[in-house]
Order: sequence, then structure tokens, then C-alpha cells
Amino acid sequence: MAKDKIPSYSAKWLVRRLVTEGIPLKRIFKETNLSEAWLKDENALITPAHYLTIVNHALDESGDPALALHLGQKHNLGELGIWGYAIISSPTLGDANQVAIQYWELSGSLVTLSYKKENNYSTWRIFPAFPMDSLRSWIFAVEELLSTFISGSGFLSKEDFRIAEIHLSYPAPGHGDLYRKLFNCPVYFDRDADMFRTSFDFEKIPSSMGNPVLADICKQQCRQLMKKFKVSDELISAIRNLLITSLGQFPSLPVIAGQMAMSPRTLRRRLQERNITYQNILDEIRTELTKEYILTTNLSIDQIASRIGFSETTTLRRAFKKWTGLNIKEFKKINKR
Repeated sequence: MAKDKIPSYSAKWLVRRLVTEGIPLKRIFKETNLSEAWLKDENALITPAHYLTIVNHALDESGDPALALHLGQKHNLGELGIWGYAIISSPTLGDANQVAIQYWELSGSLVTLSYKKENNYSTWRIFPAFPMDSLRSWIFAVEELLSTFISGSGFLSKEDFRIAEIHLSYPAPGHGDLYRKLFNCPVYFDRDADMFRTSFDFEKIPSSMGNPVLADICKQQCRQLMKKFKVSDELISAIRNLLITSLGQFPSLPVIAGQMAMSPRTLRRRLQERNITYQNILDEIRTELTKEYILTTNLSIDQIASRIGFSETTTLRRAFKKWTGLNIKEFKKINKR
């Protein structure tokens, strides 16, 4: 995603909520070049700097330090474009979570999320989507995410979606007691990371508005938008270049980290901040190369497997199905020139 511009769905949602609270657009847009025309333009983007300016004006004008906690409860997924509709139409909460994470960049959120199942917990970690300009901006971003997550999950499941515990990196704000009231779970401040957990199997809970056909259509549009917005990131580009020049013998993450003059731990952290893993990048390159070899060369499957670092064709066939949802024969048929 371009660092100078991001999708504006989340920012516009905030602006509209502020207007309904009686705050004039002129004061919300102060110190930006934004206008009502931007608000009405469905395809308009926004710079992170302007988004953070809006957040600061929102906190100043409202006089409510817990504004994000209050507004998040009113969040409507339908106001977040095709990304929101892809979540709403997902058959289960597990599907909704997967779609949300996979296409998260389309939301234009202040944060990014990673998701992991560990032991008896489902855990989401929260990271800044771009550098924050102040601690209060970060607190606003996290509070908005938490309250939106709860309200959205409850809306989809029509159940009392419960969080088991919340860990936050910042000190308890003056309205810290409101966290426990809203989320009804232990909340720990001054921790090493920002994260929250559930202790039940939410993934199979049916969505109240699930529509598999519509979900597939929405996901296809999300994929197209991701291609449109996706641009080269310097760190990821460097990793891609190193991998491409090592065809057939893709190095491990520690080797790549050494070639980039950093520790494996630092590289993992920097990738985690981008909500991506080394394996994601490697799989993406392997997918691109496999497709290109299949469509533009006469190489056998054995030869293609060897070139992308697989010792057996069965491994390649399984991986290709996982990457694309198609077996190689189906892919050839669909993309026949």
C-alpha cells in the first residue's frame, strides 16, 4: 500500500460521525486541504498525516478523551466499502475474520492486525498502520479498533461476543475504568504489546447476514482493489529481489536478514509491522513464477518445481492449489491464450 495515500473509508466514517455530533466540517478539516468534495468522492484517498490531523481535531473539538470508545460502538461495516461488505456477507465469523485480515489495507484503518490461534486462545495483535504523531493518537486508534471489533462481531453473530483479556502498551488513561465496563474483561496496561484474546471457538459461529455467493463476489473485488493499491515497499522489494536472484535455492529468513545487515529478530519485527511474513513473500514469488512458467514456457512440472525450490512435483501441486484455489490443469484451462 502506498505510504503517501491510503483508502479513506475509515477516515470518512470518522468525519461523518463527527458531523452528526454537531462539529462543523470546517473545523474538522482545519489544517488539511480536504473539503466536502473529498467526502463525497467514493474513490478519494487520504494521506496518513491528514487522517491523524482529523483525529486530533476530533479529540479537541469533542472534548471527549474516550471518543473512540464511544464512536466505535456505532460503527457500521457497510460504510467501509467493499471490504466491509465482504465481511458482512461472510458465512461464519471465522470467514469474516479471515477476509478482514487478508484485505485489511483496504479499510484505511489507523492500525493493522495479525491473528493467531495459540493454546486455547485466538489472539489478535495490534500494530500502527503508519507512524503515529502522538500517544493520544495511538490510544484513539487502539480504542477505536477494540470497540469496533466488539460491536461488529456482535452485529454479525447476534450474540454477546466476549473478549477474554486485553493487553495494552500504554499507561491507563483517565477513562481506564470505561474499558472494563465496555469490554467486561481484564484489561492490563503498560504491557509489552497491544493485543486481545478470545477463549472460545468463535470461528464456526454463523454470520447473521452470511451470503456465500455475495461473499465470493466481494472478495473478488477486494482482490482487484488490492492489486490497484499495492505498490512496492522498500523492505519487501529488497527481500523480493534477493529471493528472485536465488531461484531454486531460496534462502531462509536468517540468511536474508544477514544479507540485509540486520538480525533475524529485527527482520521478523519489521515484517510483522507490515502485517506480512517472510513465508508470505516467498509464497507470492513462487506463485508468480509458477504462473509465468506454466503460461509462457514449455517447462515440465518437474522442471518448474525444481526452479522454484521444490524437490517433488506433488509438493508443488499441493502448494499451487493452496495459493490459487485451482489445480494446475484448471489454471491452464482458465488462462488459455
